[in-house]
Amino acid sequence: MDIIEAINTRISMRAFEPRAVEGDVLRALEENIDEINENEPEMNFQLYGPREDGTAITMARAMFATDAPLYAALIAPKGELPEEKLGFYGERLVLVATMCGLGTCWVASTYDKETCRAELREGDVVHDVVPMGYAPAKIPLRQRSVRTTIRARSKKLEAMYEGPVPLAQAPEWLRACMDAVGKAPSAINEQPVKFIWDGENRVTAKLIRVKTGLEYTDLGIAKFHFMAVAHHYGVEGSWEWGDGGTFTF
Repeated sequence: MDIIEAINTRISMRAFEPRAVEGDVLRALEENIDEINENEPEMNFQLYGPREDGTAITMARAMFATDAPLYAALIAPKGELPEEKLGFYGERLVLVATMCGLGTCWVASTYDKETCRAELREGDVVHDVVPMGYAPAKIPLRQRSVRTTIRARSKKLEAMYEGPVPLAQAPEWLRACMDAVGKAPSAINEQPVKFIWDGENRVTAKLIRVKTGLEYTDLGIAKFHFMAVAHHYGVEGSWEWGDGGTFTF
C-alpha cells in the first residue's frame, strides 16, 4: 500500500480485534515515532501496548464499540505551532499504521484519562491519543452509526479551495491534493482549513476560523495530506508552519 492508497482507505476505526500488534508492524510504528521525536524535539510521541486484559486504554462506549490493544499518546507543549506539528506528524504516524494494515482513530477526549499512560516532560500535554489495532471482520453497528453521523458534516471540496479557476479546472495534481484534504480526519469534525492557490507556484493554507484551538491540529493534518499527495505527483515543496503558511513549488 502506498500513501495514496492509505489516504483513500483510512477511516476512523472504533472497533478492534482483540489480537495484539506485534513483530514488523510494531517495529515500523516504533521506528516512525523515534524518527519524529528525534527530528522534532517538541514532539514526545509514545506507544503503549496491552494491559493484563489485552487492551491498552479504555475508550468511551458512546463512541467506541471496543477498546484497542495498542495506542499512541501524541504529546507536545501547548501552543499553536506545537499543536500544528502534532497534527502533521501524528497523521504521518496514522498513515504508516494504515499501510501496516491497522485501523486507527484520532481521539481528543472520548477516552478514560485515568487509563492513559504517558510520560510527560515539563510543559507537555497529552493532546490526542490514537488507538490502533486490527479491524474486525464485521464492523459493529455502533461504529457505522457514528461514522455516518460524522461524515455527514464533511464539506465539499470546493468549499476548501480558492483559486483563479474553479477546482474542476485546476491541474490534476492539485485536484488530487484537494481530494486528499477532503479525506483527512478532523479533530473538530469541521475541516476548518482553506487552501488558496495563486495560479502559479504557491498554495496558502489558512484556517477559516478558530473556536477551540483544536483547529491547529486540523491544520497540520490537512497540510500533511496535501504535501504527501503533491510529492506523489512529483510536485516538490514543503510547508511553512503556521496559519497562512505557504507551500511553494
